[in-house]
Amino acid sequence: DSEAEYIDGFDFEWGYYYTLKVQEKRVGPFSDGTRYDYSLLKVISKEKVADTVIFRMYIDPLRYYHKLEENDLANYTLNKLNDSTYLYMDKVEIEIPQKLLESFRKKTDNEIGFRGNFKFINGKRIRLVSIK
Repeated sequence: DSEAEYIDGFDFEWGYYYTLKVQEKRVGPFSDGTRYDYSLLKVISKEKVADTVIFRMYIDPLRYYHKLEENDLANYTLNKLNDSTYLYMDKVEIEIPQKLLESFRKKTDNEIGFRGNFKFINGKRIRLVSIK
C-alpha cells in the first residue's frame, strides 16, 4: 500500500508476497510524478503465494515519456512472443486471453498504460485476468 515502484536494494521474485521495511526519502515532485525514493531496510517476510492469487499491476508500454528515434525499440516495454504472449520489461511473460486481446492491443498500440488484474502461472509467466 504505497507509491513505491522501485525499492533500492530489493530483488523481487515472482510468486511471493513480501512484507518489507523501507526507508522513504522525499525527493520531488518531479515531472514524472515521483515524490519519494525508497530503499530496503529489511525483508520482514517472504511467503510463497497460491496459484489462485490475483494481483493488480500497472502495464506501461513505454519505458520513457519522450519520443526516441523511430527505430529505437528500447522505449517499448512489451515484446510480442506469439499471438497472445508478450515479454514485459524483459522479465516476465504475460499471457493475454482471447477475450481480452482486442482491449489489450487497443491500449498498447496507442501507447496507453493500464491497470490489470493478473494471476501467476509459473515463476516467469502471468496471465491477464481483467483490465481496469
